[in-house]
Amino acid sequence: MDFEDFVSEAWTDHADDSPAVATRLQGQALALVTEPAQVPRLAHLAHHVFGEHLGRWSEGLHFLQQLAALPACSSQADVAQGVQRHLASLQLAAGQADLRAQFDTSERIRITALAAGDLACHDAQRAATLLEDALAQSDLAALPATDLSHRVLAVTGNGIAGTLEEKPERSELERSLMIRAAQVARRHWELAGTWLETERAEYRLARTWQQAGDLAQARQHAQNCLEIVQAHDNVPLEAFFGWEALGLVERAAGNTAGHAQAVRHAQAAFEALSADDQGWCRPSLDKLALTN
Repeated sequence: MDFEDFVSEAWTDHADDSPAVATRLQGQALALVTEPAQVPRLAHLAHHVFGEHLGRWSEGLHFLQQLAALPACSSQADVAQGVQRHLASLQLAAGQADLRAQFDTSERIRITALAAGDLACHDAQRAATLLEDALAQSDLAALPATDLSHRVLAVTGNGIAGTLEEKPERSELERSLMIRAAQVARRHWELAGTWLETERAEYRLARTWQQAGDLAQARQHAQNCLEIVQAHDNVPLEAFFGWEALGLVERAAGNTAGHAQAVRHAQAAFEALSADDQGWCRPSLDKLALTN
């Protein structure tokens, strides 16, 4: 197996079987690294699996330290710096050390946000504290929209919200963190992304508010999502999920007519999708069509 196949399979499998992917990382991944461009991709994968999914801080740190020692990493300063950023984030999440003072402002914000994402499913209180810390640093620094810290805040916010949405039960603290994270994603995607990311952030807010039990807020954000899609040529894939979000809200609200209308629009968008997109969107359409 080459590096590309390994990383692709790991991302495919990691959500359903993170422990197995962690074992494969420890046993196979380092030997596959042959060039500097591969290092950031492997660092990101390992950070995500050992941190956010498993909370196995020591194993993650050990793996990243081994990665940092590879010639492919140490030969380029920016590549080595990226691995150090992931190491600092895992150490912060683990409560082992706070090395942020060693980094510049943008890096500190990114390290703090990454640690918040790592902790969302393991310690919601610390995750919330770190997320607010990252936001405060970002507001104070007033970095330009092109700075990578905005994208990291957007991605982290979306990830935290999406992860907490999937929990069958949430504490009040987790509910608050879920909402705040989705709002952070929306705010920073507007800075760092295009209309597409902003629209998808509205979708995330619609799903988050529905899971939080506030259907009025959920409906508003689903409508916001659709308005953005309609202002940008009504791209079928984006329209499909916009109508899905609104249809789920209307079904939850007991609005039979509104739900049926959303299903019709989602079906029309679905029919305009490519065969590949239809394949992975079909379960969402089937679920949306259910009446209870």
